[in-house]
Amino acid sequence: MSYIIENVTNKQVNTKFGPKPAYSVKTAEGWFSYGFKKPTFNIGDEVDFQYTENTYGKNIDHASVRMINKAPAGAAPAPAAASAARPAFAQKVFPIPLLHGDRAIVRQNSVTNATKLVVETSGKGKTPEELAEQIINVARMFEAYSCGDLEALEAEKMSEDASQD
Repeated sequence: MSYIIENVTNKQVNTKFGPKPAYSVKTAEGWFSYGFKKPTFNIGDEVDFQYTENTYGKNIDHASVRMINKAPAGAAPAPAAASAARPAFAQKVFPIPLLHGDRAIVRQNSVTNATKLVVETSGKGKTPEELAEQIINVARMFEAYSCGDLEALEAEKMSEDASQD
């Protein structure tokens, strides 16, 4: 099957041989992993390839990749493809907005670590309700720090102070 390449990205991943770039390719059918080999095609090219799918996603079979139609030089991808490269919840941002998907992960980690801290340091002799209240309070502090809420509040305050001058 042939696909029009909408985006090609790479990110550094740590391997047993050190950091290496791992490539991903986006088509209208979604994201495909290209592995550690840099693709020989570009955005806008029409490419035929086979892929396998596992629990981690779709992996392109390098041996099956065949160029169908090369995009004209200087051709820009469609604006929709460029702006929709990744869904908003998948983009990494800091501070993490309140409704961002990463916030749930941070919150889970905060509760886990707050539970360990509270139980190990002051858990004896308290009712479950008292423990729960203390754990939630500590978890909220961890979450605020980890998500950048404290920095966001400081920046907002500085912005307000600057606008009053």
